[in-house]
Amino acid sequence: MLLSQDQRFTCQQCGRGCRRTTVPVTAREAETYRKFGVARLFTEGDGSEGAARDPFEPIPGYEPLLRIRKRADGACGFLSPAGLCRIHETMGFDKKPVACQLFPFSFHPTDGGVVVTTSFACPAIIANEGELLRSQARELRVLQTAWSRVHPEPARRIEFVAGHVLPPPVVTALRGVLTKVIDRPGADGRPDLRENLRRIAVFLEDLARPRVRQLAPDAFAEYINVMGRHAMTNPKPAPARAASRLSRLLFRGFLLAALSVQVRLDRAIGGSQTALRLTLVRLLAHLHGLAPGTARFDLGRATAMPLDLNTDGIHAIAHRYLHVSFETVGTGRRTLTDEVTMIVARLNAACVLAGMHAAAAGKQAVDRDSFTQGLLESADLAHADDGSTFSSLLTTLSGGMEALYLFPPMYSYAHG
Repeated sequence: MLLSQDQRFTCQQCGRGCRRTTVPVTAREAETYRKFGVARLFTEGDGSEGAARDPFEPIPGYEPLLRIRKRADGACGFLSPAGLCRIHETMGFDKKPVACQLFPFSFHPTDGGVVVTTSFACPAIIANEGELLRSQARELRVLQTAWSRVHPEPARRIEFVAGHVLPPPVVTALRGVLTKVIDRPGADGRPDLRENLRRIAVFLEDLARPRVRQLAPDAFAEYINVMGRHAMTNPKPAPARAASRLSRLLFRGFLLAALSVQVRLDRAIGGSQTALRLTLVRLLAHLHGLAPGTARFDLGRATAMPLDLNTDGIHAIAHRYLHVSFETVGTGRRTLTDEVTMIVARLNAACVLAGMHAAAAGKQAVDRDSFTQGLLESADLAHADDGSTFSSLLTTLSGGMEALYLFPPMYSYAHG
């Protein structure tokens, strides 16, 4: 089982996931809950105890799975005012829906073992609070076994680019290069994230050349080692290259996708299909300069908001996000290069969302709190990235390796 060695997590019972995510349950889980009488633990949002109807409902298009109904404020009906799960309180942790026990982790069976990724849609993950994940390996294995019984899936082979399968040792070597390059200290002793992402872009673009990909497996592995050392130790900066206009255009689409998740979670908008469509159309027009922004969503104000990546809190969060993500890259859900670009595209979106929060709050610059909120909301997008057509669209909108040259988008828009 592969997991981050430095990431910490202990649930802080903030209830954020309980207020935002859809909780799937199997028919068997739902029946167990019904027999236990959990309807009496459900609240409809008006303060009254007990559900007037079944707490579980079908998930359209995902039969035979069910989901826990949400109350009027959008939260899970089993969430208590103290931010605790009533099922957990009454039946015990191991009787909670497996999907709830799982958060903020995801398990990805690959031909090199199970990869455990962590969601930065969890405040405790961003704050790096609690026990080290490596000290929770036993519990995670138990949880992975339970999850695989409910949602079995075959081990995936990892491709570098489409059609180019990587042996597990090569994937391990690539993870090592990516984490070491992103950790490479800059002039002030801390990683220069912008410079290091450009180094990674140059390294991966070189590996993706047809001439290199045609090398025999052993020769390809040796090439990774040689060029990886070069990327880590070369004293010269990566070649300067501005993000292209196309990448900035695609990023607007990626940002719309991230914003659409937040709009759908807004009960005042998401509860009405007409209001939802009108809001998304207005956002689309605004992001392409055809309509003004709003107090909450304004791309111009967001990209003009100063963002100093060297601010202690912001740098620590952004660096940890990239390091942890690169440690566990290669889940088989996408090609490895596409996974890297998605990781950075979400960070790019987090920067702009942070700018929007800072501007809406009347701040003079992006600070740690607004950056944290931006990353939380950008990471929400990963939970809507379920392998459907939407996922394919996100891959395109991420912009490929250009996403790494776009970072941070405030700089790219100002100098584009």
